[in-house]
Amino acid sequence: MPKHTGLTLGPGERPDPRDSEIVRELMGPLAERVRGANQTVTYLSLLAALLFLRETRPGCWQKVQAYVMASPEPQSSISLLKLVGSETDAALRRMGSLPEMQDVLARLEPRRFQDLAQVVRLVGALGPHAFQLFIEDYEERAQLRSREFFTPLPVARLMAALGRAARKSPPSSVYDPYCRGGELLGAAADTAMWARGRPGATDAPLPRLLGQTPKRVTLSLACMGLALRRVPFAVQLKPSGRPWEEKWPQELVDLVLTNPPFNMKDTSQETTRTGHWPYGAPPVGNDNLAYPQYALSVLAEGGRAAVVMPNKAGNSGNAAERAIRQALVEQGVVECVVALPDKLFSGTPVPVCVWLLRHPADADDHVLFLDARGLGVIRRGGRRVLAHDDVQAVLDSYLALSPGVGPARPHESPLATVPSARVDNEELRRKDYSLNPIDHIGRSSALDSGTAGMAEVEVWDEVSLLRERCADLDERTAGLRAELKTDRVRQAPRRRATLAALCEIQTGPSHGLLAPRDRTPHGVVPVVFPKHLRDGRVTDSADERVSLELAERLTRYRLAAGDIVCVRSGAMGPPAMVGADQTGWLMSSNVIRLRCLQDAEVVPYYLLAVLSRPDAVNWVRDRAAATAAPFITKNALGRQEVLLPPLDVQQEIADLLMLLGARSDAHRELAAAITHARALLLDQLTSASSSPSSRDSERKLRS
Repeated sequence: MPKHTGLTLGPGERPDPRDSEIVRELMGPLAERVRGANQTVTYLSLLAALLFLRETRPGCWQKVQAYVMASPEPQSSISLLKLVGSETDAALRRMGSLPEMQDVLARLEPRRFQDLAQVVRLVGALGPHAFQLFIEDYEERAQLRSREFFTPLPVARLMAALGRAARKSPPSSVYDPYCRGGELLGAAADTAMWARGRPGATDAPLPRLLGQTPKRVTLSLACMGLALRRVPFAVQLKPSGRPWEEKWPQELVDLVLTNPPFNMKDTSQETTRTGHWPYGAPPVGNDNLAYPQYALSVLAEGGRAAVVMPNKAGNSGNAAERAIRQALVEQGVVECVVALPDKLFSGTPVPVCVWLLRHPADADDHVLFLDARGLGVIRRGGRRVLAHDDVQAVLDSYLALSPGVGPARPHESPLATVPSARVDNEELRRKDYSLNPIDHIGRSSALDSGTAGMAEVEVWDEVSLLRERCADLDERTAGLRAELKTDRVRQAPRRRATLAALCEIQTGPSHGLLAPRDRTPHGVVPVVFPKHLRDGRVTDSADERVSLELAERLTRYRLAAGDIVCVRSGAMGPPAMVGADQTGWLMSSNVIRLRCLQDAEVVPYYLLAVLSRPDAVNWVRDRAAATAAPFITKNALGRQEVLLPPLDVQQEIADLLMLLGARSDAHRELAAAITHARALLLDQLTSASSSPSSRDSERKLRS
């Protein structure tokens, strides 16, 4: 018998109609009268705090009710909010969470005390499981971006159930490094409680829940939501940096569940890739393939990780991302990939996948792909919702096709209720290590009836993701000029220094050490030539590579993250900076390297910006033109002078320039993606017939 026979998601819960009606009233015009301008999330915190006090602190709830019912008048909205906030903070403090609800609720601007009192009375009439209704209604109204939106409850339950089913024993610890509102950790607790409630089940301990979040408001929401489930948890605030930049938790965990933000930069400086990457350093441009690696790094033996991933991460053409997928596949840590339908999330129509990863000790040479894109129904407002039966169907298919349970050709199994394929590593190699289910599973009739084909889906996924990224960068840069203290920066003292005083200057190897015959497209280590210095970056040199043995003999000529590479001979242009994923690449004879000295008090990116100025480039051209062919010597370049403000001012300027550069890049990529989409649409509209998917594309383009 399969070891997981009978495993289910628990009861097919439907919201109590009375609760739904009350939440609609709470989130309607009453919310507008209580919250004030642009305080939707703060109002959500008020509702959560009231329900939290009612369910976990009856004595505190009685104080709140007593104040609402007190007479004679007048009663103060400010006093009531302070009472709710202080009581909630005291409870959160006892749980080890960051207490700040009193400050948060002080931002509300209720017009009348009677409106606030009505909120208290309505929350008092709710059932004990209404917390998720608050979250879902808030999402519908707020149209959140990828860093902010919550994981839909059916998706959270699917991920928790998959992670639990894949293990040989129930997890004793569950960790979410980007826990948003705590919905994934809550789903893990729910799954554990349902498992305990099955007939014949043992009374196993509930798992300890661990999480990190970058937002204070969602920290409180997560803590209150988990406290309502009465499970042990520890959730901490991580307002900056990425989880891999600091070791937490200290011990390995049994299960990781996470829905990280897509296409985020590595650090605020966005010039280096930090962390330990056994499967390959992700590109600095986004963290998409950083989170799966981090999840694997914190797993105990026998552990599993379920990670929400953008579809494009599964078959991206980026060289670094393809190399990471190759390593993940070859080392056997990818267990299953589930393609989910589009329009599941409130802030974006983009479909996503769930990657189920296994500890390397459980490595296998097959990956199971499940295609759930045809599941779910569209509700009013255009958002798709997965029903309980939809989620159970995916789980049943996974269990039926798991190694040792399903037949040799699992896609023929009648137990598989969603389209599926179990693919071996040899086939994955032929498919360029794609981890996108649509590259391995034929289109189902449900999809043929109206869903866009593979190429179209990928194009519009790309456009939607880039639009979101552009909007985020536009918002981040909107107030930069006002925030930057321009007069202070301009009036900061400058010191004059030569490049020789600031940098170790190294010319490339001679032709005798690195001859043209040594270079081949089949080599391992890229060689950097002047043609690879573009827009301040070093581009990939796929056509110019050498063997690892030769590169190791030429160690002094290898590059490191933060190095500045300049043209030594040829057409003189602006320099470029070496990225973290280019560490170890080799200089050609035609370039020259600047490596900032540790005690020079210079920010590398600031120095790059100064050396990219037209006057600085022209200075080099003038010296290089003095020779028969354009050529700059080490000594001549070392005499170039730059003006340096204090270190903190350099950093401030560098941060601003990098952010604006990222914004420019994002808009350039969006323009290219729209051009691609336009070409696809043109082909569809001018072909023999116009399909429903073509008309859908036209609507997307107009929007």
